[in-house]
Amino acid sequence: MATARRCSGCGASLGEPTDDDLTVVCRFCGLRHDLNDLADAGRAGTVVVEFGPRLRRTNLAVLAMVLGVVVTVGGFGLFTAYRTSERVGTVLQQAASAVPQRATETRRSVPLDELPSLTEFGWKSVDVAPPPGGYGAFEPVTALPWALTIGRAWAADAVVTRIDVGRVSATGVVDLSGEATSGYRFASAARHLRWRQETDTGAKSATATALMLQVRGSAVNVIVQNDNRDVPTAPPAASLPLAEILSRARTKRGFGDRPFYAGYLIPLPREGWVWYFSAPSGDSFPRVRARDGRAYPY
Repeated sequence: MATARRCSGCGASLGEPTDDDLTVVCRFCGLRHDLNDLADAGRAGTVVVEFGPRLRRTNLAVLAMVLGVVVTVGGFGLFTAYRTSERVGTVLQQAASAVPQRATETRRSVPLDELPSLTEFGWKSVDVAPPPGGYGAFEPVTALPWALTIGRAWAADAVVTRIDVGRVSATGVVDLSGEATSGYRFASAARHLRWRQETDTGAKSATATALMLQVRGSAVNVIVQNDNRDVPTAPPAASLPLAEILSRARTKRGFGDRPFYAGYLIPLPREGWVWYFSAPSGDSFPRVRARDGRAYPY
C-alpha cells in the first residue's frame, strides 16, 4: 500500500522528486527532503533546509514592507522631533528676549507722583534725592523730614508710625552696607477710611493703607500694604539724634555696652516715643525715652 510522502516541516503532501531524483522540495515551506529518509521513516534522517524561489520572493516582499514601515515611522519621528525642537527654540528665544524687558521694568524707579496709585504688594525703587548727609552718614532722626516728603507724596495725611534701624554703631553711625537696612513706616487715616468705605460696598478694595520705606546701601525702596487696624493717634515722631540717645542710655545700669545695636522707635500711650535696642546676639535692653535719652525706669 502506497504511503503519501509528508513534509516533516509543515506536514503538507510532497510532490515529485527534483531533477537529481534524490530529494524532494516542499512547495509550501521550501524544505528539501532526502528520499532515503522518507523511505525509512523509522530512521532519523537529515533534513536539508533550502528556501525555494517562491519563498525568497515572499521574504523579500515582507522585508521590503518592514523596511518601508521603519523608514516611514523613523522619518515621521525625525520630522516631529525637528518641528518640536524648532518650536522649543522659538519659545526659548522669546523667553530670553522677554527676560531683559521684565528686568528693566523691575529696575525702573518710581517717581514720587506715582506713589499714590501703587497697588502691587512688592518692593519698588523710588526716584528720590539722597537724604541729608548722604547714605554714607545716614541718620534716621536727622533724615525724618526727608522721609516725610516721600510718605506724604503717597498720602497727604501720612504719619510716621515706626522707625527701624538695622545696624547702628555705639557712636550713632548707621551702617547701610550688606544686609543692614533702616526704614520708616507710614499710615494714612484718609486712605484707611476709603478702604473701609470701598470694602463695605462689597467690592474688593485696592486702596493701600500703609507704606513702608526702606533704605539700604544707596537704594530707597517702598512697598504698600493693607494694615487695616485703626490708625494710631500719636504726636509727630520726635527724638534726639541716635548718637545722643546711645551715649546717654549706655550710662544707665542694665543697658549693655555693645559695639553695634539694632533698634526701633515707636510711640507709647503715656510715654511718647521710645527706642527699643538689642544686640546682634539677641540681648535686649531697657527702652529709652526718645526726647531725653533716659533708659527705663525713668
